[in-house]
Amino acid sequence: MKPPLSGLAVALAALLLSAQAHAQNARLACQGIIGDAPAALSGVRQYAPYNALGDGYVRFVGKVSAAGISGRIAYEGYTRTAPFSGVIVIPGRQFRVAVLDNTGGQMIVYDGTPTLGPPREIGRFRCIWQ
Repeated sequence: MKPPLSGLAVALAALLLSAQAHAQNARLACQGIIGDAPAALSGVRQYAPYNALGDGYVRFVGKVSAAGISGRIAYEGYTRTAPFSGVIVIPGRQFRVAVLDNTGGQMIVYDGTPTLGPPREIGRFRCIWQ
């Protein structure tokens, strides 16, 4: 018969498991294009594990600029149901977008309008994750 786990062992195991369950933040600095214009995008991506299979919840808030226009970008969703839903907000306008943010080191931004066909790509960025 094996001895029961001591209180210290149980506490240590709980501490290790809870450390893995905390949100992970990454700062993204990206260069690419939106439409035909060179663009820059930066912000903070938060990832919180959802289950033991590696699925999680992603939230991103940042800035985007292209062709002399600056705005905000935000998106969020579960990794299992990507692309993530979001918005780009510039003075006087708001655009719905869908985002794949970790695709071979790239962030791909799609028109967020529902469609029966494939999504329309509106931007593509190479990002440095810090």
